[in-house]
Amino acid sequence: MESSVVSPRGSQYSQKCASCRTLICCATFEELQGLFIGKGGKSVKSCKNCRANAKSKVPGPKAYDLDQEVESHEDFMEVVSSFLEQRDSHIFDPEAQSFTFRITLTAFFVLENDVSVATCAQSGIQGTQKQAAIVLRNDIFDCTGYYFHMRRYTETVDGPHFFLTCSRAEERKAERDLSRIQRYTETKEFFDCHGELRINFSKSNLSLTILYDHKGHVETPKFHVTEEVQKYVEAHKLVPPRLIYQNLIAMADGSQLKNTDLHTITRQQVYNIWMSLTRREWERDPRDDFRSAQMLVEEQEGYFLIEGLQEPGVSLAFTTPCFNDTVKYYRSKMTEIFIDSTFGTNKHGYELYCVRTELDLVSLPLSYLLLDTRGIREEGKRGRRLTAWLTGFKGIWLKADGCSYR
Repeated sequence: MESSVVSPRGSQYSQKCASCRTLICCATFEELQGLFIGKGGKSVKSCKNCRANAKSKVPGPKAYDLDQEVESHEDFMEVVSSFLEQRDSHIFDPEAQSFTFRITLTAFFVLENDVSVATCAQSGIQGTQKQAAIVLRNDIFDCTGYYFHMRRYTETVDGPHFFLTCSRAEERKAERDLSRIQRYTETKEFFDCHGELRINFSKSNLSLTILYDHKGHVETPKFHVTEEVQKYVEAHKLVPPRLIYQNLIAMADGSQLKNTDLHTITRQQVYNIWMSLTRREWERDPRDDFRSAQMLVEEQEGYFLIEGLQEPGVSLAFTTPCFNDTVKYYRSKMTEIFIDSTFGTNKHGYELYCVRTELDLVSLPLSYLLLDTRGIREEGKRGRRLTAWLTGFKGIWLKADGCSYR
């Protein structure tokens, strides 16, 4: 024991514990020394009681920078992207703390091929679960800019666990045989980022948990999209990009595309190709999406814009041929109308409302309203526009004698 930290106090000897900050007093120097001796007779700065308490402490649950449950793919992408945009500058700092998050996908979260997390977790089908893990890995790539390699798969009583590591981690560099790598790009830079990604299914909770632990560094460039993938997307451009991506991932293990590792294709890459192919079919004004939408509606036979609800960036309403063509669609048979709605429908996040009816047991859309009042500060901003839209039907067009509204 260092004599400099021991203070004689009258007939007693004392030393302050560095852990609990308590002044320990003993009648003899030997007794005091015994309280500050660790294993092997080494002098320590914390007292015997603090060392005993430290051994008995049970570590608490790990605290994450972000810990959230999500129920939809849109929410998942938004939550992860927003979290890292605010924190990760993509500049490596070896002294910085890792960014961590835990995202729990609930039972009703829909994975690829319209399979829910609950169904996938209970299925026990390794191929389906691995495909879901790969798709989520690629979504993380889109959100974070980091690509994670699948390292191992562990089957537990509660479900499969997938463990992945960052493709730019120092450990990855040590595993690569540089003499066998054919270079087409600049030499890769590796970082001591300790990047880990875990994707765990839970049968008991009917959920899927994504655990992310990683230090920021430069982004991993996206993998090259081969010509055969571009041709595949072009051949299926009338199919929604979500389904095109699902089909490509499903083809990955027994691929008909010989020159492409489909496991590395991301959802955003497929969407970008699809958008470039289809944009000319709907874009009328490259500088104004709202005006493009108006012009497109006006071009279609039987579609008419509703005056008074053409506010750029706020509202766009129109009627359909099912309402305007009274020869083909008999209004006298339209005894009831209904209103459907959905939210966050496109990149601008518009609310979408639809007035529909039933005719000969077939549901028909009569009118649509796209609405976004988030940037408006006025009382009753949403209600006033919805009322104007419905009043137009009741008073001007439908003349709803005999119609019931609900």
